[in-house]
Amino acid sequence: MPLTIKIGGHLFAKGEVDLQQLRSIANVIRECHDGNDRWAVVVGGGEPARLYIEAARELGADEARCDEIAIAVTRVHATLMLLALGDLVYPEVVRDVGELRRALAVRPIAVTGGFWPGQSTFAVAALCAEATGSDRLVMATNVRGLYDRDPRRYPDAKLIEEITYDELMEFLAKTSHAAGEYRMIDSVGLTVLKRSKIRLLIVDGRSPESIRRAILYNEAGTVVRP
Repeated sequence: MPLTIKIGGHLFAKGEVDLQQLRSIANVIRECHDGNDRWAVVVGGGEPARLYIEAARELGADEARCDEIAIAVTRVHATLMLLALGDLVYPEVVRDVGELRRALAVRPIAVTGGFWPGQSTFAVAALCAEATGSDRLVMATNVRGLYDRDPRRYPDAKLIEEITYDELMEFLAKTSHAAGEYRMIDSVGLTVLKRSKIRLLIVDGRSPESIRRAILYNEAGTVVRP
């Protein structure tokens, strides 16, 4: 079955590349792949993207330029994931949906970062899931799942184990969308997933085993359903 996997930028936090974790996640993807299915892997920008965006704003950059910087960072990260995945993967980072389709006609796995300004890598992952006919989007981040508020700031935040897209869109209505601002998901990506009835499985990407169990057994910290 086609599958899309979104890997958050937590692998690239604190100015370092967690090579051990990167290799572990790549190994899980390779081990779970049967050699024939068409999978898309989308990699986020994380802390490095936010640091560069903050610097650009201080230098007077507008939000469009900040988005361009973030996209460039995600593509560097995607290149590292591509290298870690090895022979199964298309040898270039794809830059749009059309290129994704062409890449998957050649190799079983394709890797991408950002596509266009104003669009998060979550939205990119949703588009990739739709374009590949995936019935699931597995999203690996740096928390267990979706919480009622940011667990990094609020220790009493509660994990939401299951929610519908309509309920989640109401929850997101009050969030900001400035370039590089932390947000796990956004309404653009959710709209794409909802219209194609694609389930969203949010897992703790710090544990490669969580990614494995989501791929093989549909287990997740949070499941968002149509």
